[in-house]
Amino acid sequence: MKNSNRGKRVPYVKPVQRVEISESNVKIRMILIVVLLAVAAVAIITGVSTALRTEPGWHRIEVQSIKMNCGADFVLDYDFSDAGKTATAGFKKLTAVYSVACEDAFRIFSPDVPGGALANVHDLNKRPNEPVLVEPALYRALEQVQRSGNRNIYLGAVYAEYDRIFRSESEPEAASNDPSQNPEVIDYIVQAAAYANDPAMIDVQLLGNNQVKLVVSDGYLEFIRTYEVEKLIDFGWMKNAFIADYLAQVLTDNGFTNGYLASFDGFNRNLDARGNSYSFNVFNRRGTDIYQSAVMTYQGPAAIVFLRDYPLADTDRWTYYPFSNGRIATMLIDPKDGMDKASVDSLISYCADGGCAELLLQIIPVYIADAFSAQQLQTMASNGIHSVWCGDGKIFYTDKNLDLKILPQENVSYTKVFAGK
Repeated sequence: MKNSNRGKRVPYVKPVQRVEISESNVKIRMILIVVLLAVAAVAIITGVSTALRTEPGWHRIEVQSIKMNCGADFVLDYDFSDAGKTATAGFKKLTAVYSVACEDAFRIFSPDVPGGALANVHDLNKRPNEPVLVEPALYRALEQVQRSGNRNIYLGAVYAEYDRIFRSESEPEAASNDPSQNPEVIDYIVQAAAYANDPAMIDVQLLGNNQVKLVVSDGYLEFIRTYEVEKLIDFGWMKNAFIADYLAQVLTDNGFTNGYLASFDGFNRNLDARGNSYSFNVFNRRGTDIYQSAVMTYQGPAAIVFLRDYPLADTDRWTYYPFSNGRIATMLIDPKDGMDKASVDSLISYCADGGCAELLLQIIPVYIADAFSAQQLQTMASNGIHSVWCGDGKIFYTDKNLDLKILPQENVSYTKVFAGK
């Protein structure tokens, strides 16, 4: 039912900037600042800027492209020590392969720009109830989502509403857009989430051979017309998990496995099977204070997902908003009620087999929940998915073989607790 007091909802779309090369042009300086902040955020989160066993030959691979791409969201570090005299050629080839992959990944999962010859997320939103030939990578991603039963990708209308919080220019404006602080917003969110969570209202039909139909009911179509909703489906904050897997697959297919890939928002793929040691920082929040409480060390290929209910860097401004009353609004939304929530401050989960997307889809029901369940994580550990989390001055872990080092902190002490079976 339409809320006449609410009016039409205009979803927020991050602007695409057209930059003219000029020494006085401010836009290009702002773009460079955003890129540098993203790179810095990845370094803070992952703690893996170099392998622990230092060897010559490590290089940061930068995207070389004038097209829209996802390179600013990721760091790719690669070791050419084994390449010998072919290191230069290998560096150039990897740069070219990675640059194209970042262009393709951006296009495939973008809800904001058309896909081209094969449809992407944007095109599916524009063509509801119509069979569409999509990018193979998008088809595989939708298969993963459908197998998991996850409904987050259908929260396009809800994500657009939460975007209003993160683009607010003042805290009073942000509070007026926050469903937990404004009953009028709650009314709209409840309606939008009810549609998103109901397969009879919206769902994806996988027709085979990369053909997809986004099935939308007449009732939901009327709702989105009333409130001018543009994004029916949106991978949203989960997008980089799927992109990390796509980029990792492209690198592996081209023979590049001596490195690791990390996004600023906590999705990591290590491809290195040579036995080198890598580290990953463990963070904990106490009130508004963020601590690096430990470092975990691991070897071998791995997918790592780091979920948290707090920002770590300026690059998080699109997905986190800290209020002065202690509340932190996030994009971690429960499709069942449209409210953002986290059962624990932060959760690191990892596995040796599989990718970030599959791992994420399995841990979302544990993390985006009203209550935390260590038992669910213990069950996952039996299947090769291990986790680390903090609480009450303790660092819990489910992998008895994990190398976990506590870091000393002023006025804060931690103890390790094995939470496995």
